[in-house]
Amino acid sequence: MAKTGNVIVLNGTSSSGKSTLSRELQRKLNDTYLHCQLDAFWNMTPQDIPANSLNFPAMKLAMAKSVRALADTGHNVVVDIVHSGLKSHLEFSDALVGVPTLVVKVDCRLDELERRELARGDRRIGLAQSQLDVVHAEIPYDLEIDTTDSSPTACVEEIAAHLKISA
Repeated sequence: MAKTGNVIVLNGTSSSGKSTLSRELQRKLNDTYLHCQLDAFWNMTPQDIPANSLNFPAMKLAMAKSVRALADTGHNVVVDIVHSGLKSHLEFSDALVGVPTLVVKVDCRLDELERRELARGDRRIGLAQSQLDVVHAEIPYDLEIDTTDSSPTACVEEIAAHLKISA
């Protein structure tokens, strides 16, 4: 059986920089990390299914079990997710019990989130603000980073230092 892979969970609002950090982690870390993002799971649903549908909580659990399967087969995974508070985090992390996991808070100031939403053009304006009150509520983090003024490279170096691996 393959050695269990490592998992880095990046939790933050939409437009906080999780996907950018994930790609930078893939480029900079010596070990190979697969990028598993909630958006990819959501994109599997028909376009007319709203994000607040009953399918969405089960989608996060399916994602967690998929990450578990990847780690159990020796793959390192960087997870890009938006939790809706402690319950969402616990359901996800319960699926990863026994898997080496680093949980990272990805934070960003509201004015910068709004600027990024406008620049992206593919997100509902105000989505990040609507997530601010719940995304980090009561979640215990191993590491907290702020992408407002820090470059993706600087954030990756901070994550790598916490993991005690080289970037």
